[in-house]
Parts: sequence; structure tokens; C-alpha cells
Amino acid sequence: MMPRFKEHFLMVAFVSALIGLGACSGKPVANQSALSEDSSKQTPEVEPSVMPDTGEKTMDSTLSADGAEKIAMTTGEGKTMTLTMQILPNSREYQYCELVFNYGEKGNDIYSTSPLARANLQWWDGLDLEALAKEFGAKSVHKNGPQWWSMDEVGVMASEPVKVAGTDMVFGAHLPPGTLNIPKYTVFSPAKYQNLVWKAGKPVYQIIDSEGHVYILQGHKIPVKGLASLGEKFKKLPEGWKYRVQVLDEDLVMKLTPQKPIPSVQDEFDQIYIRVPD
Repeated sequence: MMPRFKEHFLMVAFVSALIGLGACSGKPVANQSALSEDSSKQTPEVEPSVMPDTGEKTMDSTLSADGAEKIAMTTGEGKTMTLTMQILPNSREYQYCELVFNYGEKGNDIYSTSPLARANLQWWDGLDLEALAKEFGAKSVHKNGPQWWSMDEVGVMASEPVKVAGTDMVFGAHLPPGTLNIPKYTVFSPAKYQNLVWKAGKPVYQIIDSEGHVYILQGHKIPVKGLASLGEKFKKLPEGWKYRVQVLDEDLVMKLTPQKPIPSVQDEFDQIYIRVPD
């Protein structure tokens, strides 16, 4: 019998990643050569986390004069950052990197190279994480990535560019303290703003749970050439669940907001899938 998974809620204003953000584990990312090899050998990265109810207000949402949504968010450093919707067209196979700044009891800040520029792997491999932690007043800094968007267009809430080790990144999320690992394939619901488009005629990668709910891959750490056969590599897929690749007959558009739960799961390769509305 398949265990009944309890849904958790994670307050995140951005993606990848976590993104959708992805997946953050506190362990260094595998180097680029490892990414090109058997994807099952990748180093697990930062896990998505449960957000405790601390009662602390870290985010305010307003509208600008032109009607665009703006979010003011307090960082782990105590700074206030303004986030606006930023659109990245032609995002499929756009490679980007995220950095997770750990502030201990003050939570975690997420910075990303998307949507500003594709990942600079030479810069990424040469990062001095201890120096970055000292510069930003964090306890530690962890790499999340590199990874690729799976959709054809993505819109995310992000700040103006911030210089991080000489490269422009955007601040996109603050995760409160107490974030703990969520088991793989356990449903959790991020609260975030994202506009996602997968276009007709393009392949999408999906997990279907034992109740028939379909989850679509948002960002992937496994190179695209390995996604078609990914189902053969799963070792921990729950009983009754399956992986499939489909080509869309029509565009799939998802506009995510914190006002509605966004059921999501993470696979054993630290990749996030979002439930497709029935």
C-alpha cells in the first residue's frame, strides 16, 4: 500500500528552482564533467524545506502605478529588496545557477543568475564560498545547480541585479529558519509567483502519482539527453507512480500565485515537478 503523503507548505516567492526552486541540500554541486556523465552519479543538492510558522512578516505585496505587482522582502541581512515579475522567453534548456546564503536563525536567501544570463561555469567553479559568506554576513553559502529550465517561457519575481563575486545575480527568495528536508516524492506546496509556458509540439517530462495526478518537470539538473530514459534510472519511485515523456498537443500555461496551493514533488535527482491542474 502506498503511504498517504501529508502536504507541507513552503513560503517561497521565487523558483528554481527551489526552486522551484528548487532543491537545496547544502552539499557542493558536481562539476560540469560529472553533469555530462551518467546523471545518476550526480551529487544530491539542497533539499526543499518546510516553512515553520514563525509569525515573522518578511514579505509585503503592492501594486505600482502601472498595475504591476511588486513585492518587498526582507533578506537574511536585514535589507529590504523589491521584487518584480521578470520574463525570460526561450527559456527551455537555459542553464542557470543559484546560491543559498545561510543566516542560521535568520533564514536563507536565494540568489540566481536567471533571468539575467546563462550560467558562467568558469565563474561558478571558481567561487570562494567562504569569502562570499563573510562578505554577505552569512554563516555559510551553498551552491544549487547548475540546472536548466524545462519550459519555453518563464516569469519569476526577482530583484534588480546584485553583484555577487563580480557577477550579476538576482535575489529571489528568503526562506525562514527551521527549514528541514522533505522526503522525496512527498507532496509539498510552495507559495510563489511564477508564469510558466510549455509550448505545443515540445516534449515534457512528467511523474504521475498513484492517484493519477500529473506533475510536470520544472527545472532539471540532469542534462536533457538523459531525460527521455530517466524513468529507467529511478530507484525510489513509490509503488503505483510512474514517469513518462509526452509531446504537448497544445500550449500548457500555468500562472502560480501564493493565493492557491501549488502541489509539488521532488524526485531522487533533486528535480522539482509541479502538479498540472486537472
